[in-house]
Amino acid sequence: VHCHGQEAHSSLAPLAANAIHLASDFIASLRQAQVRLQQQGAHDDAYDIAYTTVHVGRIDGGKALNIVPNLCTLDFEIRHLPADNPEAMVAHLAEQAEALVREAKKVSGVADIEIETLNAYPGLDTSPTVEAVRWLKAFAAPDTAQVKVAFGTEGGLFAQRLNVPVVVCGPGSIEQAHKPDEYVQLSQLQACERLLHSLLGALM
Repeated sequence: VHCHGQEAHSSLAPLAANAIHLASDFIASLRQAQVRLQQQGAHDDAYDIAYTTVHVGRIDGGKALNIVPNLCTLDFEIRHLPADNPEAMVAHLAEQAEALVREAKKVSGVADIEIETLNAYPGLDTSPTVEAVRWLKAFAAPDTAQVKVAFGTEGGLFAQRLNVPVVVCGPGSIEQAHKPDEYVQLSQLQACERLLHSLLGALM
């Protein structure tokens, strides 16, 4: 999201459109969207978080404290359940952005909010009753849990474009990901190797 304002000396701040303030107002819209999704959106208790989530992960704006910023950029994501429509969500957010811009233009005609989609891919919702799931579970350890995960894989693309059932299976835990010293336990790698050997043996 690119929020545009009008640069000015901060002694004249009320006379200029502050891009960071505009971005903050848009972030408030994102947080309101999260509340609506949590209360009224689709729910699936098979996930750790049972509803579609909206998250702001990066924001950047301003040059100096005594300058009203003319640009603020932020990145947000929507991790959606298959039952929710992300395009409709973005369209609704764009409408809210237009309302914010109309108000900001009362201060400066250059005020604007641009929303750009950087990437998108479909969610995955494989039925636990399909043969691929039953077949894979037969080779897994008896205590292997069957769960739905909220992190991204190519699984949704394979299911959508190839029209085949897809199962995501592998070592590691998302709890150790994207943090210092992330790791995969050796025991998990060894269990994965045993599973792959069993699968290859069954296919040969």
